[in-house]
Amino acid sequence: MVTSQFRCLVALGETLHLERAAQASEVSPRELLEAIRALEAEYGHPLIEAGPRFEGFTPQGEQVLAWARSFLQDSADLHHALQSSRQESAIAPLLERRSVSPKRLHAPGPDAEHIDLILQAALRAPDHGGLHPWRVLEFREGQRAALADRFEQEKRRRDPLASPADLRRAREHATRPPVLLAFVVVPRARSKVPAREQWLAAGAALGNLLNAAHQLGFGAIMLSGERCFDPLLSAELGIKADEFLAGFVSLGSVAEAPPPRNHALPGQVWSAWTAPVHSQAPSPPSPFFPHAPFFPQAHPLADPLNLDIDNDKR
Repeated sequence: MVTSQFRCLVALGETLHLERAAQASEVSPRELLEAIRALEAEYGHPLIEAGPRFEGFTPQGEQVLAWARSFLQDSADLHHALQSSRQESAIAPLLERRSVSPKRLHAPGPDAEHIDLILQAALRAPDHGGLHPWRVLEFREGQRAALADRFEQEKRRRDPLASPADLRRAREHATRPPVLLAFVVVPRARSKVPAREQWLAAGAALGNLLNAAHQLGFGAIMLSGERCFDPLLSAELGIKADEFLAGFVSLGSVAEAPPPRNHALPGQVWSAWTAPVHSQAPSPPSPFFPHAPFFPQAHPLADPLNLDIDNDKR
């Protein structure tokens, strides 16, 4: 009740006119005067000069007006702070998500039910045409040693002079994570949906997958690296020639939180478009990238989902 009375008083202080103040307060002039009289009764002094029209505030009225303005501003600030807090709480899991290196993960990892929920979240990602241009391959415990052999062989092919420590690390990439998945992009070549939109859909699914793992209380990270471009390894994993091994997703309980990380500011990725003032037609886009049938598979830098390399520093 006091808040509405303060609003009437502040409106009168801004307009210095009873009818305009009533209109600004969305009350009738009579209701506005009743609100002023109620404040006068509460304070014990007249707040406005006596007269048939508004003649100004009394000294006590000026003091109460200042209090009312301060009260309403503090109330507005508090409301804004609470609203901002609620909004941040709503997206806190997204703001708090971090990639967690396999060396910071331990058992238990997500079980079959968790994996099913994680995949359901991935399937809810934006997907033009509902093509689901991706799939997930799980490497269960009994197959990890065989996968480690293939990781070591791929390392030897790529670096014949690899040290025993390098070969050991290559094997650990297959054996260390409690749960290990391969994320495979499967573009639908005969679809009317452009290839780049299919890659975006796959990336959105991967994002949902990682966020879902975080929501369930697990750490997760996507690692790619040069092994994802080894055709022999891909063939041994059952990945077809028209599919792309985007990387390996490690999942598990977080044994050690990752170190703090500086985040980019929204202004670094945001801009507002303004129409050009000249009438000259813009140059057409390059015919190569937008219309290429699929992204090349020749080098990690060409892979839009390449999120890390073998030398993991997380």
